[in-house]
Amino acid sequence: MAAALCALRLATLHAIEHNHQMPEALDVDCPCCGARLKVDPETGSVVWADKKKAPPKDFDDLVSRVQSNKSLLDEKFARSVEQTKHQREILERKFEEAKKRAAQEPNVRPHNPFDDE
Repeated sequence: MAAALCALRLATLHAIEHNHQMPEALDVDCPCCGARLKVDPETGSVVWADKKKAPPKDFDDLVSRVQSNKSLLDEKFARSVEQTKHQREILERKFEEAKKRAAQEPNVRPHNPFDDE
């Protein structure tokens, strides 16, 4: 970003000294990340940034990363299945308890929350 500001200052000084118009935008290469920046000369803000693409990675590295992600996803799926099984058991117990209570008192209606109004 400092390089962009330096380039902006130099372009402004050059335009003032030679009585030229300022360009619409300045193209500056960032020394840190190698991105090409378009800088607005009036405000000094970065209008556009074309980030440098990462170099292609080794195919074996990519395959191993996919395999590690697959094992992680398999673990998460297995945990989800276990939670669902336990949730099902809990709901079945609650249902059985409600059936027992209904069988013990067949003439009593369950409490309706809308009756309170």
